[in-house]
Amino acid sequence: MIKLTDAMHVARDWVVEQLRFPQRAPRTTAVIAWSTVSATTQSAVAGLSNAIIDPNELVAQPTWWRSITGRPRGYPKLTTGQRAELQQAHTSLHWPLREEGPEIRLVAVAEDVVARVVSHPAWAHPVLDGHRTILGFIIELHMVATAAYDLLRLRANTPEAPADDGTHNLARARAEWERRQVVASKAEAGLIDRVAALHAYEAALTPIATSVHNLRAVTEMATGGADVDQLYEHIVGAEYSIERTSALRNDIDDIRAALEAQVTYLDSLIGPHRNS
Repeated sequence: MIKLTDAMHVARDWVVEQLRFPQRAPRTTAVIAWSTVSATTQSAVAGLSNAIIDPNELVAQPTWWRSITGRPRGYPKLTTGQRAELQQAHTSLHWPLREEGPEIRLVAVAEDVVARVVSHPAWAHPVLDGHRTILGFIIELHMVATAAYDLLRLRANTPEAPADDGTHNLARARAEWERRQVVASKAEAGLIDRVAALHAYEAALTPIATSVHNLRAVTEMATGGADVDQLYEHIVGAEYSIERTSALRNDIDDIRAALEAQVTYLDSLIGPHRNS
């Protein structure tokens, strides 16, 4: 048994808390059995999008859509063979219209967690390039949805426990019913831990984002010193220019005063000619 870390315990408590509240209907209405898909096709799919990929869009390219829009629907980079391979591994999930049990809630929670992870700015940083790709998270989501769907069907197809009439009749049926309860309980616990692991990863991205921000700030300050020095030189130059311009402004006042004195003097000379 895997020993849970403190972070996983916190994440598991968070998932269990989410299961107490109603969730929206799952968006994952189809899955791909990725274990049967070749590495070449998986690589092609991984290069198609930087967001969650809808399996129905991967395999759907009806002729009527092309005739209406004039272009193929979905992801045109896939070859016909790759599309056929994905179609072979494609399975639809028919969730009930009404939310019943924790299975649907677990899928909805997992979808939200994965969507937040792949859109998180820290996750796109090169420091995490060696981590799981977007396709890896899609595969994990599909495995969670598949397991939850199987659990939902198991519980839906399991009737009420056979009545105990005090005899040995139906002993095997009662044993099978009890076995199903144990399996369902363990499967649900495993799903909760699986979603908790995704949430623990999501929670770990927040301090990564802070560290990335601080790294960017420190790098900028370390490498941008010349720019600051240049700007400081501009400030000093501006102060010198202001001082020089102010001095010239004072000179203009002196020149203007001298000109006005000269005009006044010349004006005083204007008058009647003394010998007229």
